[in-house]
Amino acid sequence: MTGLEKIISKIAQDSEEKCSLIISTAEKEAEEIKARARAESKIASDKIISDAEEKAKQRNSVSKSNADTITRNRYLEAKNAIINDIVSAAYEEIANADDSKYFSFLHAICVKYVAEGECILYLNSRDLARLPSKFEISINSEVYEKAAVQISKTPKNIPNGFILDYGDFEIDCTLKSVFDEKMSLIKEMLSEILFKD
Repeated sequence: MTGLEKIISKIAQDSEEKCSLIISTAEKEAEEIKARARAESKIASDKIISDAEEKAKQRNSVSKSNADTITRNRYLEAKNAIINDIVSAAYEEIANADDSKYFSFLHAICVKYVAEGECILYLNSRDLARLPSKFEISINSEVYEKAAVQISKTPKNIPNGFILDYGDFEIDCTLKSVFDEKMSLIKEMLSEILFKD
């Protein structure tokens, strides 16, 4: 082998070794890049999954909270509807009761609401026509220590119940007024009876 051939062979061998080293280094770097990319993509995908799970939990929590609120509101609406129906039925029962029950109720209301002094009790024309003969006497026998009640022969334009007129002021004892005044108490009592938790 000539000197030139030796030099060329040495250059070829050195070149081959350098190429092998370059290729080996490049393959290592490529593997390291792939490993880093896999690790980074695993971290990124784990974060995406974690974020998605957190959002799903939050949405689930919000949905459950909304569903609970809707359920609670519907329950309260149903509860109020039942109570309102019972109150309306009680009102109608009193308003349409037979004379004895109706005037017994009016008697009790008058005794409770009458203020001190003389007053005129006004009824509507229907109630005046069916007024028990001793109604005025019966009321006055219970309130005589503080009041004197005189029933007017002139009807008042009211649906039911009565008005106590003291001249300077009136006390509205129509059934609607009495029910409205006691409505929160009535509803509270009905709620306790019907919806014990």
